[in-house]
Amino acid sequence: MKSSILTFAFIFIASALSAQAPADDKARIIVDIKKVDVKEQPTPMFSAGNVADKRWRPKNWIEVDVEFEIKLPPEAGGRNGTFPAMQLNVYLPLQHMTKDGKRTVLQGSLDLVNIPASETCHALAYVSPATMKLITQKNTMTVSTDVQGWGVEVVIDAERRAHAASVGKDPWWEKSENFSIMTGAVLSKSLTPFSILWGDYDVQVKPR
Repeated sequence: MKSSILTFAFIFIASALSAQAPADDKARIIVDIKKVDVKEQPTPMFSAGNVADKRWRPKNWIEVDVEFEIKLPPEAGGRNGTFPAMQLNVYLPLQHMTKDGKRTVLQGSLDLVNIPASETCHALAYVSPATMKLITQKNTMTVSTDVQGWGVEVVIDAERRAHAASVGKDPWWEKSENFSIMTGAVLSKSLTPFSILWGDYDVQVKPR
């Protein structure tokens, strides 16, 4: 009888440790958001020799450049590892207020993939001039006059692992009752005229 109890206890402890191991490994994944730069970026101009030229005037896009680093435990590759996937959510509060007194916030999600560990990484996101004109009803836009701030968060397996904001330490965007949030207004680089630029500067984004 005592032998059976000891065997059961051993199996129970082993099972508990096995179930805890993935959670422990997950907790040892560290994401550090180092810097967020929000600025205007004019539409790039390209030319091709075998098509008729068209004249147009470049407009200002909003560019969000998120600089970050991810650190992995040794069993996940450590400094030489690559993390398969994580989600980056971007929030941009504007100076614009809705008729019911709520601040307009532009939001977008990027599915980052194949993120190298222990090196400086960048993710790029954009807001189109057309979106800004729709909201502000102005032909010209500047970050200093039309954007109030920013907020970003990294989500892994439905759990927020890091966040940063232009003001304060708390994720202000969670107080959604105070805002009018336009989901999908912030785009990945692949959906913009900037898609072919800057080579390996920014990490890969999975198409949605």
